[in-house]
Formats: sequence, structure tokens, C-alpha cells
Amino acid sequence: MTIFVAGMHGVGKTFLAKPASERLGLLHATASQLIRKERGAASWDANKRVDGIDENQRALVAAVSRIQATGRTLLLDGHFVLRGGDGEPVLLAPEVFRDLACVGVVLLEASVEQIALRLQARGDESWAFQQIARFIAEESKHAERVCSHLNIRYRKIESPTPRCFDETVATLMK
Repeated sequence: MTIFVAGMHGVGKTFLAKPASERLGLLHATASQLIRKERGAASWDANKRVDGIDENQRALVAAVSRIQATGRTLLLDGHFVLRGGDGEPVLLAPEVFRDLACVGVVLLEASVEQIALRLQARGDESWAFQQIARFIAEESKHAERVCSHLNIRYRKIESPTPRCFDETVATLMK
């Protein structure tokens, strides 16, 4: 079983998901970690512009399938919308989330200003406020569409506390 934690870069996916996985007894991984391990290299730059999106998603599905074969519940953090090589949003196909066997999705959101500060703290100043706002909106719209289409349980939360996040994940696991 996979619970997918989605949201814009810098929204706090790993910050919340990694300790939550320990508290809830789940396995945590980021999509980028699994893709990098499966492919033997990264296909994105420091500004999160991605090439080889289809190959990455196939690698991710293969890695997650092996994890699922162990019977562990995976708390996977990643995106519904990627930043293409040209900097524009690229919507991932719904089949990716079907193939990841997602039973629940937690979409995290935060203010444009908060995300901009976090990205700058990471050394990524390539995002304009308007672009961040666009990606937040695209991520939300696409997550809702995919979850509705695939009948995946879906919760959107803004700047949650660790306790709120844990409770949301636990609810989606039931």
C-alpha cells in the first residue's frame, strides 16, 4: 500500500513525512531518491527541471513495486506536476499513480511567500512568485483530478502541524 504525499517543492513533504513514517511505523522514501537509485543517476538539475520524465516514472513504479512486494506500507513523497526542462509544468499521467498503488493522497500546501523563502534557503532562486503560485494551483487541480478519476482517498492540508499530518496519514491508511 502506498500513501502519496504531494505538493510543490519546498512545501514540507519530506520534513513532515520522514518523522511521521517513524512514528507510524511506515517506510518513507522520496520519489527522487527511488528514481535516482533505480536509474543510477539523476535526470534533473539543481533548479528541479526534469528531463526523461517517462523513464523516471517507469523507474519509480519499478522501485515501488519491489517495496510493495515486501508488504510494507510506503509513505512516498513526490509530485503530480513536475518542472519540465523548459521550466513549464508537466502533468504526470494518472496511470503513474494507479501503478504506484496509491490508496491515499495527502496534498500539502503553503503560502507562495513561505515556499519562496524555503527554496531560497536551499539555494534555488530560479522560481518567481508567479511561477510558484502557478505550480501550487496546477498541483492541486491535477491531484484532485487524478484522485477523482482513480477513486483514491484525498486530503488537502495547508501548513499542517506534525500531529495534524500524522492524523491525516493514519486516516488514509484505514
